[in-house]
Amino acid sequence: MVSIFFFKKCLNLPDICPNRTFLLRRERLMIEWSQYFGLCAAGRTAPQEVHPLLITKTLEDYQNHGSRFWIQRSSHEKHTAPEEHRHDFYELVYVVHGQGIHRIGGTAYTIHPGDVFVIRPGDVHQYMLSGDYGVEIINCLFSAAYVAEALELDREGLEQLPYLRPFYREDEGFVPAFPLNTQESSAILNLLEAMLREMKTRAPGFEVLIRHKLIEVLILLSRFRLQEQSESAKIHVTGGYEILVRRIRVYLERNFHEKITLAMLSRQFNLSERHINRVFKQETGASIMEMLQQIRIERAKHLLGETNRSIDSVAHAVGFGDSSFFSRLFSRKVGCTPGGYRKRARKKNG
Repeated sequence: MVSIFFFKKCLNLPDICPNRTFLLRRERLMIEWSQYFGLCAAGRTAPQEVHPLLITKTLEDYQNHGSRFWIQRSSHEKHTAPEEHRHDFYELVYVVHGQGIHRIGGTAYTIHPGDVFVIRPGDVHQYMLSGDYGVEIINCLFSAAYVAEALELDREGLEQLPYLRPFYREDEGFVPAFPLNTQESSAILNLLEAMLREMKTRAPGFEVLIRHKLIEVLILLSRFRLQEQSESAKIHVTGGYEILVRRIRVYLERNFHEKITLAMLSRQFNLSERHINRVFKQETGASIMEMLQQIRIERAKHLLGETNRSIDSVAHAVGFGDSSFFSRLFSRKVGCTPGGYRKRARKKNG
């Protein structure tokens, strides 16, 4: 059997450390190494769930004053992205902006602005970012008990919601990755930003408000998911138009930063330009190009309020090749210039 002294030497860990979190982390690390080398010494293959040197984060690494919840905004680049890790709490991630890959439990998901990811306790995950793009996220960290205690009032009704059901039934899981459209994304982002403000100011009653807003986030995600499932079930009634429009909107939401033309969409969905635009306007009240402009303006509002990028940089990031045209369109749609909107958004967020 490999001795504890061996682990201390290999990991260069001190015998005495006043930090309780460090001690716990060291103890977990030693146990995992012991399991790994013990299996190898016996001539057996280590199971997949044994990860030597894999970081296991705990909620107490983040929380203050014994709280079972934490929320933060953070940015990651290729060389500063967290290493592959797992944790003993739930993590809800909202992507403010950026691109890359989010690997959860062996499955790779492409990262887009407005996406939501839910990572369960024990799930191994990692961000894989390129050199050209980073990612900015808002992530909520919370224990199962933190949510479950607030759900006893209407168990029968809430148990039917996909993003609350796992807190009632241990055998139920989450959909780990959920892309949102512009309206859905804005609703979730507004709630998360309100939670960030409550955490920052810590005014009387902030903990109660934060928990209620987290439940609201989970309920809204459940409604969005149920609506998506309902729309998919209507394909035989609507002749497929609602599904087609939904697919077009998802395509626009995910590729708004690229050059998009009706000709490209016509080839993508195997329909004539005239027909695809007519169907889309019939179902939404807006042409495809009008919807694309709306999506780009909404994304630009996020970047203006959340980053220090120049107006030109924001324009190009959301798909406008001409920043002057972007500024004119933004002013017409929003009622103020991009610079004026940025000042107003920052004043609102304190």
